[in-house]
Amino acid sequence: QDINHWEIDRWDEEKDQLPGGHLLEESSFATLFPKYREAYLRQVWPIVTQALDKVKISCELNLVEGSMTVRTTRKTADPYIILKARDLLKLLARSIPVAQALKILDDEYH
Repeated sequence: QDINHWEIDRWDEEKDQLPGGHLLEESSFATLFPKYREAYLRQVWPIVTQALDKVKISCELNLVEGSMTVRTTRKTADPYIILKARDLLKLLARSIPVAQALKILDDEYH
């Protein structure tokens, strides 16, 4: 049998269960963004929210503070997805287009 030891398997909620079925603690990350990114982020935020809802991560865009926040929910199953969501916010804050930045949520990109 030919085994690829370098292959990274996708997270499967049925097969890859956490002890207790969910994360024990809420994790959250916030990233500040420059004022000139505000209009673009407001425009694409529904796309970001929809993508993060699929992986059961909640997100918040705070225009007063100029920050974006992601946090785990009770339904979050993949323990590594919060770090990918944090990286998504960093990419958006650094002027990466949303279509490119959302690729970070795939298991094929690191």
